[in-house]
Amino acid sequence: MAQQTLVGVYEDRNEAQQVAQELIAQGLDRQNIQIAEQSAGGGTTASSSSSSQHEGFWASLKDAFGFGEDDDRYGYREAYRRGGTIVSATAEDRQADEIAAIMQKHHPIDLDARMSEWGIGGATAQSSGVQQPAAASADTRAAGTQRVTEGAEAIPVIQEEIRVGKRAVNRGGVRVVSRVTEQPVEQSINLREERVNVERRPVDRPVTDADAKQAFRERTIEATEMAEEAVVAKDARVVEEVVVNKDVDQRTETVRDSVRRTDVDVQKLNAADEERFRPAYTFADEISADTRYQGRSFDEIEPTLRTSYAQRYPNSRWDDVRDAVRSRFGRSRSDA
Repeated sequence: MAQQTLVGVYEDRNEAQQVAQELIAQGLDRQNIQIAEQSAGGGTTASSSSSSQHEGFWASLKDAFGFGEDDDRYGYREAYRRGGTIVSATAEDRQADEIAAIMQKHHPIDLDARMSEWGIGGATAQSSGVQQPAAASADTRAAGTQRVTEGAEAIPVIQEEIRVGKRAVNRGGVRVVSRVTEQPVEQSINLREERVNVERRPVDRPVTDADAKQAFRERTIEATEMAEEAVVAKDARVVEEVVVNKDVDQRTETVRDSVRRTDVDVQKLNAADEERFRPAYTFADEISADTRYQGRSFDEIEPTLRTSYAQRYPNSRWDDVRDAVRSRFGRSRSDA
């Protein structure tokens, strides 16, 4: 029965591991599942049956999808270089839909959209992020290069301009709250109080003239008792003022940023030159994506590159392609 290979690219390595576990739970042989991811030390970790299987991982993508010589695989390599985890599963045709559903459930990245964000053309991944083998082989071309087969292809020259404006932002302030509090107070005051005393005294004496005048007359005597009591009166006085005001100052700030511009180099090619420098372009794209060479200059790594190139392309002389590799190496790293 015919077989298919499906590939998914995930930002979260845990999602990729869950995909593999679900595929195994559905009965897919562990030998038919490969996971390629960046290790903690910047190297490569592969989950497969043997190390040789991992070494042929990129070659397996070519065989499965009919990719050109490292051309359309560049999108997967770039996603991998940027920390993505790639899961590939090989199964019979009848299992393809089920495998694709499992991969899609765990949110694979949209490789076409990501490559557009990265400024890379020529993506072959479908919008879902899960890619199935192509029915026919793709044409051979350098990574990120698009052929014009009919009509015209325009490359826009884009230049950024900086616009500096200003906006009001809240940087805090002061809130003044007025509230009423009560505080007990004490004050002493002297109060006058009257008391009326009535006293009866026994007397035994003769009646005097004065007594005779008052004798046998009805009289009424009243005595009123007076007392003072404390009266409280409150007078409100302004003892302090809290004044809230705001000062406005003007200051000049220098804004520094950078703007980008698309520069297009027009190079004259003929069939012989294109075929001659194809290995150099492919080699340059690979070393640009290799984490071992990140942050290092071309002159620094040239001895290593010379040896590696000679081993890979024994029929091509390094001195003939050195300038092409150097130029492509610089552009690829700038694009990344």
